[in-house]
Amino acid sequence: MNKPDEQFNEKLTQHYNERKACTTLSHAQQQALKHSVAQKQPKKLGFALQLTSLTCALGLLAFIVLDSNNVVNTAPKTVLNTIDIHDYSFITTHEIDQTGSYASTITQQKRALDTQLANDLRRHQQHHIEYGTLVKVDNDWYIASCNDEVLVQIKQSLLSDLKGRHAVESNINTGDILAMAHNRKGQIIALKHAGVGAKQCRA
Repeated sequence: MNKPDEQFNEKLTQHYNERKACTTLSHAQQQALKHSVAQKQPKKLGFALQLTSLTCALGLLAFIVLDSNNVVNTAPKTVLNTIDIHDYSFITTHEIDQTGSYASTITQQKRALDTQLANDLRRHQQHHIEYGTLVKVDNDWYIASCNDEVLVQIKQSLLSDLKGRHAVESNINTGDILAMAHNRKGQIIALKHAGVGAKQCRA
């Protein structure tokens, strides 16, 4: 090595040793530092727990907000479960049947409704006399049918026509049991007191 480098190295080493002597901790200082570090570690753990709790709380809050907007919860709310299926004319049911095929029952239900309607119309047309109780009179008459749990409304226009043909018996009052005569088309052609038919309505 050349002389300037050696002098530089000596000065550097001397300066290093002086600084080391100034900054070296005594045994008491080292123990105090270890004790201080040991006390600070639980605070770091406490901070980590606080941070974890905060993260969980924010996640729960986000879930609640999204759930109230129905983003997370895909099940229908209770309010939707209060619907009455009888308010709908058609109900379609879609499923995977036992054979693993996709099935829709709307066609079957429509056929059942068509069959039921045809049977009801045929029975109604074959039904020559229907019995019921006169429950209300305003311009129209309202008769609660004894057999079919049907409310029959007879409009003033038909009443006038029937009265003009003398097809409405006199002295009919609210609460009377009436016999409604029908033609083959199911049209009402006469109204009179039930007489013997009243037994059928009371049974």
